[in-house]
Amino acid sequence: MRATKEVVSQKIIAARDLIRCHPLTPELATELFTSKCMGVFHFSVELIEWSESELNDVKQLCVQAYKNAWHLPRSTASALFIFPKTHAGKKCTFGSHDTGVVAACREMHAT
Repeated sequence: MRATKEVVSQKIIAARDLIRCHPLTPELATELFTSKCMGVFHFSVELIEWSESELNDVKQLCVQAYKNAWHLPRSTASALFIFPKTHAGKKCTFGSHDTGVVAACREMHAT
């Protein structure tokens, strides 16, 4: 389990770093990021139980990638990427605790 989680984290970090200094629009950079690592994370979520702390780490990496996509420094407040669109946010859905994939993972592992 630990090795799989490490591979997932490394894939997310590689995708995050890939879009650090990119010539793409923010929307395309975000799409590139999610296409490079979302499948790996979603696959692992179905097989392995992730702790709250580990999911927070994934969420933090995701927010860092979104900041890279929008050419923002890491010191920028993360609220924009965490708050839902109904509250003027962009809702970083990858690794977010309330997304369908993670919620389904919790239900599956709770039973």
